[in-house]
Amino acid sequence: MGLKAETVLVAVGREANLQALGLEDISLEIDKNRLKIDDRLRTNHKHIYVAGDATGSYQFTHAAGYEGGIVLSNAILHLPRKVDYTYLPWCTYTDPELASIGMNEKRAAAAGIPYSVWTEEFRTNDRSLAEGEEAGKIKLLLDEKEKPIGIQILGPSAGELISEWVAVMNGNVKLSAIASAMHPYPTLSEINKKVVGSFYAGKIFSERVKKALKFFFNLKGRACGA
Repeated sequence: MGLKAETVLVAVGREANLQALGLEDISLEIDKNRLKIDDRLRTNHKHIYVAGDATGSYQFTHAAGYEGGIVLSNAILHLPRKVDYTYLPWCTYTDPELASIGMNEKRAAAAGIPYSVWTEEFRTNDRSLAEGEEAGKIKLLLDEKEKPIGIQILGPSAGELISEWVAVMNGNVKLSAIASAMHPYPTLSEINKKVVGSFYAGKIFSERVKKALKFFFNLKGRACGA
């Protein structure tokens, strides 16, 4: 896809305002305008925690909510929990939208993880066709154990569609659960089921299966005197 424009305005990113807060007076450690924290979101003073943009990590509202839960568990409930951003969803609300979770091909290759790629175009989705929003696709990355390691979606309501994959990847849900689940028609969510279906179709109609079926029907034909 390509877009033409005269000017591009980049207005992203923000930094925590730590000046004039007197943090040095209580000897809180700061590194490059960020508070130093551990994986339980504790500062060097173990009773002081950090969540949200002040962590300097991921500046998303949903990340801040997640971090708040970690702090609540550690500081109030005294149930030790560590932050894990492995399956943090990303959404970019452009037109069309872009959403992702887990690894993309570049990161998987850099990590030396063998993977396969399965895609489905939005133009094959009836809801997309009905609303005239046919641009975009979904990409599913699977490792050698057929476990999803990453999903990228470019298309209408990508931010909504990624939520199903957030549950799948965080809950170790099997792909067969998506394939067998009844998705309402006509909805954009069917594209999630369809991309999984393309993976299973590749397995069901593999060359090995084709040869087995050919052998079986040839054998049956001879038994019937054909």
